[in-house]
Amino acid sequence: MKSKGYLFDTHALIFWYQKSAVSAEFIDFFDRQSQQGQLFVSSVAFWEIALLAQKGRVTISDAHAWANELISLSGIRLVEPSVVEMIDSTLLPPHHKDPFDRLFVAQARRRELAYVSNDRLVQQYDVALYWL
Repeated sequence: MKSKGYLFDTHALIFWYQKSAVSAEFIDFFDRQSQQGQLFVSSVAFWEIALLAQKGRVTISDAHAWANELISLSGIRLVEPSVVEMIDSTLLPPHHKDPFDRLFVAQARRRELAYVSNDRLVQQYDVALYWL
């Protein structure tokens, strides 16, 4: 399957946008992909980011401002989860317990996008994975 673009996992989105914990090659590659309209993020990722910020697991003082800045400046394309994708996520084998990751896998599969994640549990699913 040839990928029609790249769907970021939540951690990949944070690392890329904050330019931390990833290589310069990773940042440059996805900067180019975003400029070409090939970089996708599930709207659900922003819910997960807000929850992580609330729990103190990521340092983002204002999730609204962070999301608005990222969306307006980055060139990412937001994807809303469809009913089919939400149901598909519940039908995946139980390799991963995180419902966000399962939904992102289902979205990547349905939309023929490579899933950008370094989560080892996701490697067990039949989804095109990408990580630099």
